[in-house]
Amino acid sequence: MNKSSLTNVALLLVALICVLGWIWEREHSKVEETHKKQWSTLKVEPPPPLEVPKDPFSDAEMENYHKILVSYSTGAFQLAVTQLEEALAKPSVTDAFKDWLTRQLPVLMTSQAWLLIKTQDCDDAVKIFYRVLGLAQIPEAQKGLGYCLRVIKSWPEAAGYLAAYVLTRPADTEGRLIYADTLESLGRFDEAVTILEGAAHQDGVDPQTMALVNERLAGMKAKAKGGQGQKTERSDHFYVRYREEEHEGILRPVLDLLEAAIDEYAEVLAIAPPTTPVEVVLYRKEEFHDVIPGGPGWAEGVFDGRIRVPVSANMVRDVNGDLATVLRHELSHAMLSIRSNGRGWPTWFDEGLAQYLSCRKRSCDNFRFPATPGTFSDIETLTHPFVTLNAIAAGDAYLHSLYLTRFLIAEKREDALALISSGTPPGGPISSDFIAETSGWKSFAEFWGLAMAHWKVRTPR
Repeated sequence: MNKSSLTNVALLLVALICVLGWIWEREHSKVEETHKKQWSTLKVEPPPPLEVPKDPFSDAEMENYHKILVSYSTGAFQLAVTQLEEALAKPSVTDAFKDWLTRQLPVLMTSQAWLLIKTQDCDDAVKIFYRVLGLAQIPEAQKGLGYCLRVIKSWPEAAGYLAAYVLTRPADTEGRLIYADTLESLGRFDEAVTILEGAAHQDGVDPQTMALVNERLAGMKAKAKGGQGQKTERSDHFYVRYREEEHEGILRPVLDLLEAAIDEYAEVLAIAPPTTPVEVVLYRKEEFHDVIPGGPGWAEGVFDGRIRVPVSANMVRDVNGDLATVLRHELSHAMLSIRSNGRGWPTWFDEGLAQYLSCRKRSCDNFRFPATPGTFSDIETLTHPFVTLNAIAAGDAYLHSLYLTRFLIAEKREDALALISSGTPPGGPISSDFIAETSGWKSFAEFWGLAMAHWKVRTPR
């Protein structure tokens, strides 16, 4: 192959990589920012370009080079790795081609691992990232490994890789947010504040991301201020952070009720309890809205990847009352999030199920109609997040969500919840139509209409 042909190959590679990067950026640019969902979505890193050889290889090696190039440029990273390893194993490989293949292997593997992150497969991605970093210190591999280690709750190790990444790529706001989130899990609030302050002073960050940075920074400062006196405790399925002077006496009952609830929910939803601990943070009532800035004033708890609950004096006196209800409510959100790999559920189902499970087989397990039925919330209101609603509209939406869930169970029995959970699609959005159709209705509109008709005549559920 002559120099001109090699130049054309290089230009083709650049064009293909740009197109692939644009496609991935377009499909993975939305980051969940509601207070109900963990900031856990991650933009898939565009594949780094392969090194263009300065001089052509032999004809046979150029044929292998083209195969690897096409596979990599079209996103077939596993195939590209296989083709590279086969070429590297050939006895006839020249030193020049061998050197090139050796340098490209960690690049190909990095992109292969990031594709696994896209499919929520951090377990396999971690294995590949470890191998990559044993060959070369690729920053994208440090970020990916740090992210996945955070997902599987290996926080100290995750912090080490993310610290190295942020040092190399200080302008990556997303990397700083992931690192700060990891530091929070370790209780290193002051360090997290420093990392977020660096992000807040960067130029060229889009307004939506900067708003998230500022919100996280305000919350982290409040956590750093109240961090003194905090302790942590582990149980089989939970990692609880609490204030020693206020919550020491209720810690064991809280852990016991959480462990009982997670076993109950796993049975109802036909899923195994999580293999990594669910984080729970107990706050003083008066500090809660400082550490969760921007949240709705009516919120009694939040699940944003961690269960966060403000504990009042009454809750301390009666752990099995309102505190148990709130903890069970937020645990329902956590279990649904685990089941969907962090994808959002329609709000009516997410909130309706949380209310139903929080009182299941307890003294609060009853439904009270308001004095007047009022207007039943429309489909759009029920489907979208309630955090933007005022207190009255939110109260109506929560009540109607509970009625919809109880109507579903009354008509199809509680077994429908296991069917919905078991049938959760492996990718893409989870729709209200999926929930209704899995339960035996033609559509969510049909299900909603029937439930509304029963609501109007105050049919108990």
